[in-house]
Amino acid sequence: MLCAGCGKNTAKLYTREEDGKKITLRLCAECYEKLYPERGEGGDFFASFVGGEGKEGKCCPACGTTLAAFRHTGLLGCAYCYTAFRAELLPAVRYAQGKLHHEGKAPSGRADEQYDTIRELVHEQERLKACIRAAEAEGDDFVVNELLGKLAAINRRLYGGEGEE
Repeated sequence: MLCAGCGKNTAKLYTREEDGKKITLRLCAECYEKLYPERGEGGDFFASFVGGEGKEGKCCPACGTTLAAFRHTGLLGCAYCYTAFRAELLPAVRYAQGKLHHEGKAPSGRADEQYDTIRELVHEQERLKACIRAAEAEGDDFVVNELLGKLAAINRRLYGGEGEE
């Protein structure tokens, strides 16, 4: 687990109470020391992530939200604020999400191929069940047994984890 502040060092979980609320910080010892000096002055939580003195006047050109306003509320004014304050926001985003890039909701790897294979097997399973019902209605036990064998093979592949035969 990497530090949410610097993104380089191994992090440790720190629990602090700020404004009557408990917060958990995932920081390395160095970043924790920077944010909370030994003299006990913790400062504003958001201020620790968006820099310190000298940046108070920086504001978003689209909506006018300042870093000071973000430090006070923890809220940005518009979508462009993420671009305007990018360098200052990266540590806060890393802390909140654990990563700086979006990985998406779609599965990775061979998931598409596996989905297609499973979908085909389920369709074949349903087709075989219908054929079995029709063969049972006709009283053809030989065809029923043959279809049950095929259905069992498909069920093994679907539920038993067997690979391609």
